[in-house]
Amino acid sequence: MSIAKTFKKVNTMKKSSILYAVIVSGLFSCQPPKGPDAVTSEPREAAEVATGTKFTVNTSESLVEWIGTKVSGYHTGTVKLKSGELTVSNGEITSGTFVLDMNSIVASGPDRVGEKANSKLTTHLHSPDFFDVNKFAEATFVITGVKQNDGSVKVVDDQRGEKLNKYKITNPTHSISGNLTVKGLEKNIEFPAEITVSNESVEARAKFNIDRKLWDITYTGQPDDLIRDEIHIGIYLKADK
Repeated sequence: MSIAKTFKKVNTMKKSSILYAVIVSGLFSCQPPKGPDAVTSEPREAAEVATGTKFTVNTSESLVEWIGTKVSGYHTGTVKLKSGELTVSNGEITSGTFVLDMNSIVASGPDRVGEKANSKLTTHLHSPDFFDVNKFAEATFVITGVKQNDGSVKVVDDQRGEKLNKYKITNPTHSISGNLTVKGLEKNIEFPAEITVSNESVEARAKFNIDRKLWDITYTGQPDDLIRDEIHIGIYLKADK
C-alpha cells in the first residue's frame, strides 16, 4: 500500500472515531430525566365514584410539564389541563377524571433554542407526526386506584425542569394508577406521587417517564439526531372544594 493511501486510511479512521465519540457523548449526555418509569399495562376498570367530597381541579394553578430528549439535546414544554374532578373520602383520593387540552401543548425551552425554534417545534407537535391535535383534541386520565406508599421510592430531580419545579418530589406518599388515553389509545399507567389533602383543597405532585410509542407517537427525528422513546412527565395538581 502506498504512503498516500495509508495516510488516507488513517485519516478516515480518525474521522470515524471522532464521529463515534461525538455520538456516544451525545447518547450519554442527553439521557431522559432521572425518575421512575411508569408501569404500563392494559386498561383497567375505573375506580368507583364513591360517596365523598368533590374537588374541582384548578386549571390555572395546575401544571403539566413534559421533557423530551434526543441525541443532540432536549426540549421542555407544557400542556394545559382543561378540566378535572377528584373525590375524597376519609382523607384519601378514591376516584378522579382529568381532561388535557392537546391544542395547548407547546415547546418552551431550553432558552438557548430560541423562540423561533420553539414555535416551529410546537407546530410540529400539533401535527400527525406527533399528537395530531386536529383529530385528537383531548387526552384523558381516569384514576383506577390509589394506594399508600411506604416512602421507599426516591425520586431524583433533574435540572432540565427547573422552571416548573412545583411538581418535584423526593418522598412519594402514594402510588396512583389510571387509564391514560392519548390519540385514542388507552393504557393503564402506575406511578408514585405526593398527595396532600386538606379540608379545602387537594395537592398532588408526580414525575415519571412513559414510552411515547405505546400511544402511537412514533416520529423518530432526523437520522443523525434521533428522538428517544421516553417522555418525562411532571405534574402539579391543585383541586379546590
